[in-house]
Amino acid sequence: AMITNYLKTTFRSLLKNRSYSFLNITGLAVGIACASLIFLWVQDELTFNHNFEKRANIYKIYENQTYEGKVSTFHATPGLMAKAIATEIPGIKNAARMSGTSPSLFSLGDKYINEQGDYADKEILSILNIPFVRGNPESAMQELHSVVINETMAKKFFGDADPVGKTLKMNNDKDYTVTGVFQDLPKNSTLQFHWLVPMANIDHTQPWMTMWGANWARTYVELEPSASLASVNGKLKNYISTKTKNDNKTVCFLFAMNDWNLRDNFVDGKMSGGRIQYVTLFSFIAWIILLIACINFMNLSTARSEQRAKEVGVRKVLGASVASIV
Repeated sequence: AMITNYLKTTFRSLLKNRSYSFLNITGLAVGIACASLIFLWVQDELTFNHNFEKRANIYKIYENQTYEGKVSTFHATPGLMAKAIATEIPGIKNAARMSGTSPSLFSLGDKYINEQGDYADKEILSILNIPFVRGNPESAMQELHSVVINETMAKKFFGDADPVGKTLKMNNDKDYTVTGVFQDLPKNSTLQFHWLVPMANIDHTQPWMTMWGANWARTYVELEPSASLASVNGKLKNYISTKTKNDNKTVCFLFAMNDWNLRDNFVDGKMSGGRIQYVTLFSFIAWIILLIACINFMNLSTARSEQRAKEVGVRKVLGASVASIV
């Protein structure tokens, strides 16, 4: 009964002071809504690549190259690097190449669709540990003309039917057999491929693909959980120069998956922030908005409280406690 009385009193007060009530409640609600939207965006940014279970041990090899005294950072590496470092550098559990995501035309009968994807070594499936809904990830990319596709792409071409064992023509050239279907990668994943085809289909098409002095592939590395990052980077630093006859000054290093989205900005060969600066800025703005909304609400409430002095007096006379008056 007491709570019902409080609710009635509050509701009558709101109706009696409609303009004040509208301004006060709307101001606080808009502030909370704006701050909430910003925090949702911040959470999305901070959880980038969290779909990859082994993200703490996954890295991408970057290169620092010096031209006319200025250091530039690249993510392209020699095509021979992945296989070599996996066997020659202790602490590296696995390594694989990817071509870089680009669109290719796939067709089935009279259906033609452009889809984003990568050529990659079969080891990438183990490194990224991508969940499969059809097929076996351990053998899915063993055959040269095999392709693994995501659920959305599978639905576009095959509907609800099982696509494993069926073929898709790629770029109006060769037929590729679907050997697996993997779960769609989330929007907050740096990698956004819809299909993967074995790298062996293209790595022999140009001579420079097998040269230590030419950069073209993206090299992904999985470290042993017990491996020392500093030790591996020490061996990787001048690794390319040990493979070339010329005086190669290229410096290689591992760039952690946890930093791909937020800190992928390099100046003079050193990490210098990235999207983390926007995350920090907008987080600060969200707290400021919330603080201003709360102060505004409290100021208006305090200003109006004087008009309820008689009500407070009556409640005191009737023996109301301090808590109920507050």
